[in-house]
Amino acid sequence: MTKSPRFLLRCTPLLVSAALALSACGGSASVVTSPNDVFTVNGRGYSKADFNAVTQSLIEAKQFTAVNGKVKTSDAAVIIKTLVRYEAFVDFIAKKGVKTTEADRQKVLKDANADTTFTEAPKVLQDLLVDLNVASLTLQSIDKASEADIKKLYEASPASSGALCMSHILVKTKKEAEAVLADLEKGVPFAEEAKKKSTEPGADKSGGSLGSGTSKCSALSELQTSFDKNFMVGAVAAKMGVPSGPVKSQFGYHIILNHKYEDVKDSLISTVNSNAGSNLLAGYMTTAKISVNSAYGVWNSAIAAIN
Repeated sequence: MTKSPRFLLRCTPLLVSAALALSACGGSASVVTSPNDVFTVNGRGYSKADFNAVTQSLIEAKQFTAVNGKVKTSDAAVIIKTLVRYEAFVDFIAKKGVKTTEADRQKVLKDANADTTFTEAPKVLQDLLVDLNVASLTLQSIDKASEADIKKLYEASPASSGALCMSHILVKTKKEAEAVLADLEKGVPFAEEAKKKSTEPGADKSGGSLGSGTSKCSALSELQTSFDKNFMVGAVAAKMGVPSGPVKSQFGYHIILNHKYEDVKDSLISTVNSNAGSNLLAGYMTTAKISVNSAYGVWNSAIAAIN
């Protein structure tokens, strides 16, 4: 974005549908296979007409620079990413039995109307920003997940918990990676193999751990924005307790291990519940059925973005 109103800057967690009538909350839906859809989330389509209304309002508000009257492909990808997240949010809170509240909406409207940059924005963008802030407040209000719920998610698919508790071994060639896998299959402890074979700086001390600080785990959303996308594809696909790979990234070849629940449960529960609503939503999105019209790119669930 080239320029952001003050109110928009407070709305970074989610970008939502252009108006209540266009959002999933309003019951609007399109056929999944329709060529007129920009994307679909769990079978619910988001039409090109609605998408164009959003992008044009952002251009009018000078949030994006138009090229031949439209946003650039790279900017469209950013908008789609955030719209997809909102539509996933709608499904996520419905499954949890959570609803947005009128009190939150009135609070958001009161704050918004006190900001001249908001009141001067196109109506479509105003509605978008209100929905955005209401969604953010709703996520903040979601209760911490129980140990049983986190365990169920993690054991089914570690990434679906909203956090990953990983170690990896990095080597230069696929052949070396396959040799590492062979050693692990023979029973060599993962950390021991990492100390001996990994080329990652500090692996001789960390045993390949990719935790955050003193924690064995990291929030999925943080990993998605900081790690190589090909590595993340492998990490999200990896099953619990089973060394996986080789996974090729810009750095070399990786063998990835998502640790067993019992080995990381305290760190995992703490990480997930540090921001339960947002983390659980990120996890939910790894299992949601999301597709993007090929004109805009390909959705990569491992990084929650368009490739």
